[in-house]
Amino acid sequence: MTAPLSGNVNPDSESRWCSSLVAHHFDTTIEVRDDEVGAIGELGIQNLRRLQYHDPNAPGWRVIGRLLRPLETVNAGLDSPATAHRRRAMADAVAVLLVRCAEVRWTFWGWTAEEWIHLLGRDQAEFHRNAPSWAGDEVRPYLAAHAYLLGSFTEFHRLGSFQRLTLSRRTFGRDRVNGEIAWLRRVLAGWGYRLGRDDDTLLPMVACQLFLLSRSPHLEDLTTDLFDRVRRDGLLGGARLNAVHAVQRAVNALGFCDQPSATTGRGTARAAGGAQIWQRWVERWYATSTLTPRARGNVRSRLLKVGRWIAAEHPGAADPTAWTRQTCATWVAALDRMNVGDYVHRTTGLEKRIGNPLQASTKDGHLSAIRRFFTDCQEWEWLPRRFDPGRALATPRSITALLGPNPRVIADEIEPSWTK
Repeated sequence: MTAPLSGNVNPDSESRWCSSLVAHHFDTTIEVRDDEVGAIGELGIQNLRRLQYHDPNAPGWRVIGRLLRPLETVNAGLDSPATAHRRRAMADAVAVLLVRCAEVRWTFWGWTAEEWIHLLGRDQAEFHRNAPSWAGDEVRPYLAAHAYLLGSFTEFHRLGSFQRLTLSRRTFGRDRVNGEIAWLRRVLAGWGYRLGRDDDTLLPMVACQLFLLSRSPHLEDLTTDLFDRVRRDGLLGGARLNAVHAVQRAVNALGFCDQPSATTGRGTARAAGGAQIWQRWVERWYATSTLTPRARGNVRSRLLKVGRWIAAEHPGAADPTAWTRQTCATWVAALDRMNVGDYVHRTTGLEKRIGNPLQASTKDGHLSAIRRFFTDCQEWEWLPRRFDPGRALATPRSITALLGPNPRVIADEIEPSWTK
């Protein structure tokens, strides 16, 4: 077990977070009364959206006061710059919620997770299908904040591509969240994790998802049970799930939770291939290939790096059956631009080379591995022959031009055999 680090108090921490709703006593009656439904209709969209020339003294505002106060309290507590654009989005979020209350005759206090998902949509397109036509893209994130604070909604994994980092900073406070993430980075950097680098973008996304699930932005509140639930319920996937192992190690080192279990241990985290379906295909290939164990292992490690890239950049390519010549071209181009340390879990031993471009021989090795994988899978009739791996995944001339002999230097004191 990793010993707790000394001084387990975050020097960058802000004060303890507390929801802005705690200090208030609201009428949480679930049923919307007839007079409230009537008032929302009489106020109309111009008033509800607080558009120019709206009437702030309209009698309907007093009638719906118990619905309006918690919504405005949430908005007031968010860490969001007071720009005109954001003020409009916040006002429209309140209007959407009031209109919805009148439609279903049920207050947001009693909405289920499914009802919140119906309003938020599983993606931006579904949100626009279900929301009023005047609700723009920028309204959805503010609705998510209301769902989280008023409805205890945490099923963000069901909302598609969603900015957990923005929501977490907006809800808990940017400085507070950034301080806790910086604390994590210091621990992980000391162990050589790429997640510890300042230019890494994966750690903030994972940490903020964990903060939202724990309903607290503090590392000390990330419990063992929470980490277990994330894995058990599939709340994070791909590269993000792999990063959970490192985060739990760091939180354990700070003395706040148990070590990750053996089944999610160091070896698994290092070898993890991001997207699970890709990793299953790689393991199937590994179990079938007749290459020598060493060669098979080298190909496997390179294929798992492809999986981490897929999970981070192209989730739609996780299934090899979906690969096309265009997917191959995208991977070749991405590989050509990669640097040392990209899409790896540990950077121990790489510190002096991190950020340098990959050598041509390394790029060629990665392309050779994925060519072998797709060629074998097609030969074994696991995959349809949608493209020729030898052509679609060929090493570009710009790389082969840099390949050449790499002669071994013979020490001066050793006499070559051909001179004898």
